[in-house]
Amino acid sequence: MRSWQIRTLALVSALVTALVAGTGSAHAQRETPAAAVRPAGSPAEVVEQFMQMATAKNYGQMGYVFGTRDGAILSREPQPQVERRMFAIASILQNDRFVIRGQNSIPGRPEADAVQLTVQVTQGGRSRDVPFVAVRSSHGNWLVEQIDLEKLTRSF
Repeated sequence: MRSWQIRTLALVSALVTALVAGTGSAHAQRETPAAAVRPAGSPAEVVEQFMQMATAKNYGQMGYVFGTRDGAILSREPQPQVERRMFAIASILQNDRFVIRGQNSIPGRPEADAVQLTVQVTQGGRSRDVPFVAVRSSHGNWLVEQIDLEKLTRSF
């Protein structure tokens, strides 16, 4: 195995261990109240917010913009569990830069309710296209519903 493959495997293993065991060496910043997180008015805006929060390690805030049609994950699951998940996601999403490159409809889902965005994530000089799914919640704001993190964790 090449050294970068070993490092990637070690990072993924450490993140999975942290999620399962509930322990992590990084400490999340204190959660910001929901009112302080501006609701996203568009799919691109919510992806931009999510990526900026991941870079800033604002795991509690990330929990306000990640969810499903039913609402933000932080409104349904315990804060410590959400922050551990967001820590793992943010660790994988660490980047030199990102660019939202496009937006497409999702077969079987109305475009007014859910879309897929392609985000070009550059890490260590290598760029990869990462699909994000954004969904409109029942409250009318947009949330990140899904991220294909495997695009960043698998080898080229």
